[in-house]
Amino acid sequence: MAMRKRLAAMILVVVCAAMMLTGTAFGAVQPGVTAQSAILTEASTGQVLYEKNADERIYPASMTKVLTALVATEYFQADDVIVVGREINEVSLDSSKAGHIVGESITFRNLLRGLMIPSGNDSAEVIACAVARKAQNNENLGYEQCQQVFADLINEKAASLGCTGSHFANPHGYHDENHYTTAADLAKIAAQAIQVQLIADIAKETAYDGNSMENQNADGLITQQYHWTGHNMLIENNEYAYPYATGLKTGFTDQAGDCVLGTAQKDGISLIAVICNSPDPGRWIDAATLFNYGFDNFSFATVCRAGDVVGSVGLRGHRSADGDLLDLVVQEDVTQFMDNETAASITPQISLTNEEYLYHGTGEEETDVRVKAPVTEGTELGTVSFTDTAGNVVATAPVYAARTVEEAGIGERILDTLASLGSHILTLQGLIVVAIIVVAIIVVVLIIILKLRRRRYSRSRYHFSSRRGRGRRRF
Repeated sequence: MAMRKRLAAMILVVVCAAMMLTGTAFGAVQPGVTAQSAILTEASTGQVLYEKNADERIYPASMTKVLTALVATEYFQADDVIVVGREINEVSLDSSKAGHIVGESITFRNLLRGLMIPSGNDSAEVIACAVARKAQNNENLGYEQCQQVFADLINEKAASLGCTGSHFANPHGYHDENHYTTAADLAKIAAQAIQVQLIADIAKETAYDGNSMENQNADGLITQQYHWTGHNMLIENNEYAYPYATGLKTGFTDQAGDCVLGTAQKDGISLIAVICNSPDPGRWIDAATLFNYGFDNFSFATVCRAGDVVGSVGLRGHRSADGDLLDLVVQEDVTQFMDNETAASITPQISLTNEEYLYHGTGEEETDVRVKAPVTEGTELGTVSFTDTAGNVVATAPVYAARTVEEAGIGERILDTLASLGSHILTLQGLIVVAIIVVAIIVVVLIIILKLRRRRYSRSRYHFSSRRGRGRRRF
């Protein structure tokens, strides 16, 4: 028997260790990625589904261009025409280029295409200068000044999105020791960028063939024909294509390694996967692995629907015909993105906070919180918190009175008070109180009786004396 127990204990230890290593101790098996750092988030909520060194400083390379595009869309519309300047001559020779020429007229939409599809650093420089000059309302702003103004703008934008581990020095991500970010920050930037329809649409494009002016009137203007192709294997027709991928941007420098800022959509769920420094084909495999993990194990769960009863509370001062309990309901659907295992095990907890309607018990009843009548249907009384098995709150919502409860009449209130007193009598403390009250009543009654007797005795003496006095006067 002892041997069996030791063997069972050893098996249990091995099983637990295996579960910890594979991530199955709690929830789904955690995915394995080869990237230096990575993160998977749900775009609309920002909820982190997976992370690996997500706050570690990395070089973003051309993933920077998502932030550049985001800031630029605050200054230009898709059909605005921008003239390419000499800023393209500042691009390093080993940079990726879209192929712009000085004096060329190009739509803003096509500048974004040049930025996102062939990952043109020259497109980034044109956008940065155009934005800086418009922001400063100075068409004569020099290149260096434009660089500083635009760097300030993208850093301000990143900070406004909650990025705390980033600093950007240029609009394209060409290596600079002072140009860095984190996977977590890139996910926040991407979540905002894909809300801009122009960026989201271009991110899905794998190629562009057309004129720089997109067939707009180009009389007397310098234009070009472009034949751009992309580098994002997640959306290309190849062995690494992911069926639900929607973009977003690749990146590579010797210092950053192979990177991808990927997005995917399926069944109403939008995921963002940031893969930093995962040598090809690792970045595509890592991204697909994270997307599969997210879609397979998480969903938007409807915790409760409008009108659902989520709890009840006792009543006080109410008509007996209304019953002793008041149902509490929610008025809107409560939907939360969460892992499927958690969604199946959450429980509601009610917190009543509207003190205007609350009665707090005293003594042994001090934990007894009830709603005081009258209360009208739809009155907000507190909140409901939905918690998982570990006690973590996954969603909250206001709760309301499900019906109207009238106040009791004076007779019912007296009976209620007596009933409450009766319940107190059943306790030792109640018995002592009642005994004191009874003794006090007896004492009061005795005092009253003694006083009445004294008064009667005094009156009888007075009456007898009066009679004797009147008799003397007659004699």
